[in-house]
Amino acid sequence: MYKHPAHAVPLFLAATCLATTAPRLRAAPPVATVQRPKTAPAPTAQQKKNAAVTRALVRLIRSKVSTPGGSMTLKVVPAPRADKGYFSEIIASGRPAQIKKLRMTELSLHARNVRINVHDLYMNRQLHTISSQTKMRAVISESDLTGLLARGRTTGPMGLRVKFVGDRLHVTGNFSWGWFSGPVAGVGKMRLGAGHKVFLDILSLKLNGSEVPAWLKTKFSDKINPVIDYADIPFKPALKSLTFKGNLAILTA
Repeated sequence: MYKHPAHAVPLFLAATCLATTAPRLRAAPPVATVQRPKTAPAPTAQQKKNAAVTRALVRLIRSKVSTPGGSMTLKVVPAPRADKGYFSEIIASGRPAQIKKLRMTELSLHARNVRINVHDLYMNRQLHTISSQTKMRAVISESDLTGLLARGRTTGPMGLRVKFVGDRLHVTGNFSWGWFSGPVAGVGKMRLGAGHKVFLDILSLKLNGSEVPAWLKTKFSDKINPVIDYADIPFKPALKSLTFKGNLAILTA
């Protein structure tokens, strides 16, 4: 029988030694790949025109509708041809809000499918609405209406104050016209009139404690009406109702 020489190393032991002593090969670290951000395509000439008209409209709305002491939400969504005055949606809301002399406790205005006159927007800084579908809710308090009359050219000097009693308005102040002057106290009722304006019908008017003749009531009425002018409200909301709740008047369109 054949015998291994004493100095011979069994084959399996040699393989084990080689596997133990040979340096291990480490896997190469992954190569980092840098992805460059995709460059946004340059705006087209049409997009630039749309953006310019949109910015001009936003500036004009902010100059017409303010929120003294509050915050306003304004959203303007241009249509594909905004450069021609077309806008898909316009939302403006604030608590409180003010349009010209009229301060409101709350205003919510939502206009869709709007078209404005771009020439008036740029040349006259006027918001001339050609067409729109507009919803509006305005909440007007006694103090809001008192402030409106105080800022009026003819009503301001009279120092009128307003109080809601049901659907009636009690108005007190001072009246001066020709021979007629002195403390005045009136009772009226607000209503929606022609041209979507809000008027105050004088039901009773006392000057120096005595009821005045009808023609003097008309003169007083002419000085304070319209209480709310439709031309001041943007996007032509078709006024539908005027209701009273406590010391608040709620105007909806």
